[in-house]
Amino acid sequence: MERVAILAAYNLEDSIENIVKRTKEFVDVVIVVSDGSHDDTNLKARDAGAVCLDHTMTRGKGFAVRKGIEFSKHFNPKYIILMDADGQHLPEEIPTMLSPLKQGIADSVVGSRIKGKLITSTINKFGNLCLILISFIVTGKFFSDTETGFRAYKAEKLYSLKLDSIFYEIDSELFLKSIHKGFHIIEVPITVPKAVPGVTVLDGIKIGLYKLKLGLGLRLGIYTV
Repeated sequence: MERVAILAAYNLEDSIENIVKRTKEFVDVVIVVSDGSHDDTNLKARDAGAVCLDHTMTRGKGFAVRKGIEFSKHFNPKYIILMDADGQHLPEEIPTMLSPLKQGIADSVVGSRIKGKLITSTINKFGNLCLILISFIVTGKFFSDTETGFRAYKAEKLYSLKLDSIFYEIDSELFLKSIHKGFHIIEVPITVPKAVPGVTVLDGIKIGLYKLKLGLGLRLGIYTV
């Protein structure tokens, strides 16, 4: 098995079938982790050909992503794609995400909304800018988009990370720990065709504080990867 895509989902019965079918065109296995959905997300995803993992309690995006990563080991993949299941990431861009990995010039590929096309609110753009600056402060490295949920990894590299996040901070944890572990990271532009409700201003503040704590903790040796 070469390519596995992991999609965390919550109450997406109206759209998950379309996303799964489109994603299956570019990967060998699609894993959908329904984070305690109260609708037919799992049923629709299975009908579309996904492998579904369910847990009855809503635990958070980070918990769902980590559960999907752990389960993906059953398929012994070479590459893993992490993407949101709500339609803000285009499955058709998966080949672009995988290309630097296949060429052997990257360990991780980050889908940059800033370098591509991003439709979102002004407050979200400002929040993203603040989080980018925090990332630069704690790592000394500049990337145009540190919070994107569209990422691709060499599987063995992703499996080497010790992940603990429960909520939206999972994307920050993946990013900071990848940098700290010395992964060669490449950004590629992606298109976000629509604004999707999700992360609130309060969530953004929590993520910013988390980035400061984790980033500085990694540099000081308080936390490990």
